[in-house]
Amino acid sequence: MFNIDETVNELMKTGGKGMTRPTEQGDFSLHDAYNVAHQLANTQRANGKTLAGRKIGISNRAAWDSLGLTDVVWGYVFSDTVFEAKQNAYTLSLDGLSQPKLEPEIVFGLNAALPAGTRNGAALLKSAEWIALGFEGVQCPYENWQFKPADLVATFGFHGALIIGEKKMIDDPEALARALVNTSATLYKDDTVVHEGGGTNVVDPPAAALGHIADLIAADGDATPLAAGELITTGTLTAAPAIGAGESYRVSVSELGLADLTLTLR
Repeated sequence: MFNIDETVNELMKTGGKGMTRPTEQGDFSLHDAYNVAHQLANTQRANGKTLAGRKIGISNRAAWDSLGLTDVVWGYVFSDTVFEAKQNAYTLSLDGLSQPKLEPEIVFGLNAALPAGTRNGAALLKSAEWIALGFEGVQCPYENWQFKPADLVATFGFHGALIIGEKKMIDDPEALARALVNTSATLYKDDTVVHEGGGTNVVDPPAAALGHIADLIAADGDATPLAAGELITTGTLTAAPAIGAGESYRVSVSELGLADLTLTLR
């Protein structure tokens, strides 16, 4: 039977490693999962961690039906897992990450709280100060990446690390919103193309995805409200490959005026 305090305490101790999936512990809903996530975030802050922002997960609509979803999910991101890539290159250690995968993403930095109740990309981007390419290293402690959305939400959003490339200030939200609809993305492994995608892989696409997370957080009275200074990573632009030490990846996007971002793994 699910017990929120016991689940939170066990997740804080283990990160999910060696645990039974929360959804196998009884009637564990997505609502329960967010309650766990909020309590985990509060505990992390009480332990001295600083909230950096949020992540959007399962942003590809094609996956929603099979997972029983009608919207994206989201999670908290803390500053000790966020790294800036100087000259758009970074080396990341995979130590401690379970079954890591790599997601190339668009990242926004907020200068104001996002408006709720809109999917208008230009209106939402008025609350964003900068845009950047990013790599999220995601992880899953449950065998063979077998999970339900509630497991992901409860288990720290499956977040491992976020690498942020060069930040570009947003001076024309309307033009950027249009560009995000048309942007294409190419993921290279050791300079060989491994996946292609783009803004259409991210719900509505990335600018409007901000509206999805704004609404979900506004509707949850226990969630920490979004605020200026936070970052939001909007979901993977391509398929997410499993990764290992010794590999190198590079992501390139069109339309946005962002330089390629390179990640070396060790």
